[in-house]
Amino acid sequence: MGIRDFQRRHDALREIARGNHEVMASPDSLHVQLIALRQDVEKLRSEPQTGQRILMKRDTLLPKWRPYVDRYLAAGEVHQNPIFSYCTVWLFDVGNLGEALRWVDIAIEQQQATPENIKRDFAHFAADAVLEWAEREAAVGHAIEPYFSQTFERVRSHWRLNEALTAKWYKFAGLFLLRDDKGEPRATAVADVQTLRQADALLAEAERLHRHAQVKTHRQRIAARLRALNEA
Repeated sequence: MGIRDFQRRHDALREIARGNHEVMASPDSLHVQLIALRQDVEKLRSEPQTGQRILMKRDTLLPKWRPYVDRYLAAGEVHQNPIFSYCTVWLFDVGNLGEALRWVDIAIEQQQATPENIKRDFAHFAADAVLEWAEREAAVGHAIEPYFSQTFERVRSHWRLNEALTAKWYKFAGLFLLRDDKGEPRATAVADVQTLRQADALLAEAERLHRHAQVKTHRQRIAARLRALNEA
């Protein structure tokens, strides 16, 4: 690399760091953009605290890199785009699930590769991320809609996932219907026969998909509850 090329690259990196979107949008600067992205990712990974990494993604990295992704999506051209991939992951990480799900649908359609540190495709990554989020939110009594149902529809009808992960979704959906006022799955807390049958059907599907789904006891309790209601 000549001195002039080095200087141009240095200047372009400096402009990207300043948030100069004209430089970011230039087709000639793609190589420079990826260098700058790699530097940001290395800086992110060097931060030891999870909370600080999330803040960095939300307050610094997404505002910096999103304009490039917006231009890429608006252009309608399809190619492997690491910036788009990282930003999609970061949207999940910061809890912006509405936009994350919209972007991940595009990433899956375009067959975008996930970032190098993620050893699974976007469908499996998103299914894992939303399920973990739903488990956390439900555990503290927070609402999980509409994102849980939106993602569950993708899991059931659109995404090709392994059986074990799909079974986890069906199991969570079934147990969620059985939650008592303390958030614990308890068949005796449910008096509606239709809800009990719906929960059992979901758990049965989890068991069909993965024999280690560990739903047998829950299904037995549902059956006992249905008998008790029928005899009442």
